[in-house]
Amino acid sequence: MPPLVSDSAPAPAVASGRPVPVFPRDGRLIGLVGTRLAGAAAITAGALSIIIGVLQFLFPQDEDPAIDPRTRVILAMFTVSLWALAVLFLGLARHARSSWGAVTAATGTVLLTVGTITSAVNGIDLEFFPAVAMLANALWLVGAIALCVSLVRARRVSLWIALPLPFVQVPLLFFSQVGGGVPAGLFLAAVGLALLAGGIDARARRLARRAG
Repeated sequence: MPPLVSDSAPAPAVASGRPVPVFPRDGRLIGLVGTRLAGAAAITAGALSIIIGVLQFLFPQDEDPAIDPRTRVILAMFTVSLWALAVLFLGLARHARSSWGAVTAATGTVLLTVGTITSAVNGIDLEFFPAVAMLANALWLVGAIALCVSLVRARRVSLWIALPLPFVQVPLLFFSQVGGGVPAGLFLAAVGLALLAGGIDARARRLARRAG
């Protein structure tokens, strides 16, 4: 599949006439996910995570391996939130120095939905779920760390957005039964609001003017 934006495309120019580097440098994800779409995805993931966190805190799942109707609804919401996270990661790639971390993290979250969907449909975790979940979570974690580092190096977004990205997975997965989705959801919603408000793009423009 050819790149969405040619690697040879000229970089945008600032008032001084000097070109401003476009990130990611490989150009393969530029324009794939816009800022507003990424912002909407972050708010979607955040809102669903908060709802899931409250439900799991108030009604923790018992030890029965069978998945009840309420848990199926939670799995459905979690699936949508994972898709939304993938969109957010790809949207943040346009502000990073490299896109591979975003792609890896997005691949992990989407792969994890293979397990959540099959569990919700069948009413029980299938035999392959642990292997899929292990691979998906590893991709998610490695990709989120790489995306965080790439965003920090690019210095186009605030540190409060970049640094927590590798840690979102912890409350969502490992502390889900005690309402971990609530703090993770609040962070994601804040990122979404910042994206929709244009704060990230404004920061990038200021840095571009300084570079010029």
